[in-house]
Formats: sequence, structure tokens, C-alpha cells
Amino acid sequence: MTKRSLLETARVARGLTQEAVARRSGTSQPTLSAYERGTKSPTLAVVERILHTLGYQLGLQPRVAFREVPDSRGRTCLVPDRLWRVDPPDCFAPITVRDRGGSRRTFDLQDRDGRAEAYAWLLQHGDQEQLFTHLDGALLVDAWPHIGPRLTQKLQRHWRPLVDAAREGWLGQHLSTHLRQTPLKPASARAQARAIQRLADRGLTAEQIRRVLRRRESRR
Repeated sequence: MTKRSLLETARVARGLTQEAVARRSGTSQPTLSAYERGTKSPTLAVVERILHTLGYQLGLQPRVAFREVPDSRGRTCLVPDRLWRVDPPDCFAPITVRDRGGSRRTFDLQDRDGRAEAYAWLLQHGDQEQLFTHLDGALLVDAWPHIGPRLTQKLQRHWRPLVDAAREGWLGQHLSTHLRQTPLKPASARAQARAIQRLADRGLTAEQIRRVLRRRESRR
């Protein structure tokens, strides 16, 4: 699959032709076509203007790097260095893939069980394009208890730190919000106990809670 440019991706997502977008953004269709093909480079201001007409704006997105890791079944899988978000409705769109035998298979991402099954397939077989298009970090964390058992232990060990980091990162902020009284005054024992109980209610293990607390104390 040929990877689409940013402008083409935005245009196709809106279901518009190049002629329609060119007319709205004050450029010509041949020029827009050249931008999308990469044969001509627009200025940042031009890109912003075109994206604004499509209902988008530029933003900073953390760069994700992948590494290849061998699975215990002799496969090579891709593992990122961080998770990312996929905008709806894309993260709920069905996925159609081909298995090793060439048979087509479709997953329903609107169904929780179907999404867990699809994510397990993506973690084991997905390429970068498939992962970026369909794998949402928050939904992965939410469904991890149903995804992890579908993976080999070796692949679980590669993905679990990403899931834990995402959960503990948010929960660390949550903990700080509830424990912080003043910049210099430590939280009371009762406030800390209530916050720890909230973390436990959200499914964190004792070791995960200790890591969150240690990280918070190191930032004091």
C-alpha cells in the first residue's frame, strides 16, 4: 500500500475531490495534486490553510519508533517505543486482513471481543501502516486483560511495559491531583490512603501503586 500524504489523507477523510478542496482553499487542482504527490512542497502557511478548510489543524505528535523483535514462534513482530491515539471513527472501523494461508478475515472493532481479537492479531502480525491506522493506545490499555492471554509470553513482555506506563502515567497525575494540598505541605495519611484506594479500585497491583508513589516522591 502506498502511504498517503497528510493533505491527501485529510481530503479523503472528508470525502472531497481535489477540485473541491482546491476551490475552497484558494489554490488550483494541479497544484494541490502536486502537493499530495510530493512533487511540490507547500509552505507551512499553505498547509495550514488547506487543512483548515478541511476542518483540521496541525499539531505536535510524539514520534513513534518501532523495533523488530523475534517471537517465540519464530515470527518477527513490531513493537513501538510509545502508544498513540487513533481518532474516531477510524478506531472503530472494521479491519480486513489476510492470514498466512491467504484467507481474508474481518474483525469488528465496535464489538469489545472483536476488538480484543483484532488487537491481538495486530500485535502479532501487523505492519506499521496497520498498527497506526487501527491500534488505539487507550483502547489497547482498556482491553489488555483480554489481549495479553492471546499473545505468547515473550510478546507480552515487550508490550506490557507500554501498557503499564500508559496506565501509571495517567494514574500518577490522578494521584498527584488528589494528594497535593500545597506545594510545600505533604499530603495527610488519610488523603494518601484514599488516593491509594482509588488506584487499587482501578485495577492497579500493589507493585504498580508503589511505582506510582515512588515516581511522585522523586518529583517533589
